[in-house]
Amino acid sequence: MSPTLDAIVTGFVTGDDVSLRRTIDRDGGGVSDEALASGVTIARAWLTVKAAESDADADALVQKEVTTTNVAGTGQIENDGTGDVDPVIRFDLVPADTEAIGLTARYFDVQVLTNGAKLYTPEVGRIRASKKGITLDTS
Repeated sequence: MSPTLDAIVTGFVTGDDVSLRRTIDRDGGGVSDEALASGVTIARAWLTVKAAESDADADALVQKEVTTTNVAGTGQIENDGTGDVDPVIRFDLVPADTEAIGLTARYFDVQVLTNGAKLYTPEVGRIRASKKGITLDTS
């Protein structure tokens, strides 16, 4: 199966904390059948958000790397696919991240590294906030 190349992520407010969960469909797409064959699990995952697809990774607006260990403000591989279930990855966007993304559609991808050291990109698309918050002082 081929990756999702036209994903749209929206429905959040700039300046908010957002938990972005991505489920990799083991049976129906997102990566090739070989990628998530029986016994294959996700060891690491990355979320990268850029203003332009051609921007260098170092110039990314947001970049998160997660493992099975929960890290506040970063995220976690909540289910690595053990037992041949669909893996679930959570990326935690903090207010600075959602402000950086803003109201303009940005480019993003999700990459995963399997326990067999294979790298796959199950999702590519656009991400943007739906609204800008009106409360400016939260102290």
